[in-house]
Amino acid sequence: MNETFLIVVTFLVMLVGAVGVIVPILPDVWLIWLAALGYGLLQKPLFDGWVGWIAMFLITILTIIGVAADWVLSNAGASKGGASWQAITASIVLGIVGLPFFPPVGSLVGALVGLFAVEYWQNGRNVKKAWVAVQGYATGCGLSVIARLGIAVAMMAIWGVWVWATNL
Repeated sequence: MNETFLIVVTFLVMLVGAVGVIVPILPDVWLIWLAALGYGLLQKPLFDGWVGWIAMFLITILTIIGVAADWVLSNAGASKGGASWQAITASIVLGIVGLPFFPPVGSLVGALVGLFAVEYWQNGRNVKKAWVAVQGYATGCGLSVIARLGIAVAMMAIWGVWVWATNL
């Protein structure tokens, strides 16, 4: 396979992954990781030797941190807003359910509706308390997007150094 073609395709797939941090219907850091993995597997020698292996290790660590940041920050924001574990569970379930029915925003809408509905019900139909929990969740989601976008850029930068170092 032509090296230039492989680099361009890998970079374009990684860009889709970076956009996926902001657009919920697209995969995000996982897609960047898969692109790097595919690039490494198509190299001769495999992963371009030790540089590629180290780069792939770092990209893998960042992927794990990115996925964890998504769950931790959004749910921590909900907890800080006073959301119960039941409301957080409902937000996760309805977020998953909402994605295929209302792409690309169904996941976010489902999560917010689930969180609001449970908090509203548990707090004696108190709209203010339910809204505070939703605001906390939304803040956590925003922080998650910022963190994962930084992680996505770092992953792409590591891959860029890998490509540069092995094509000198």
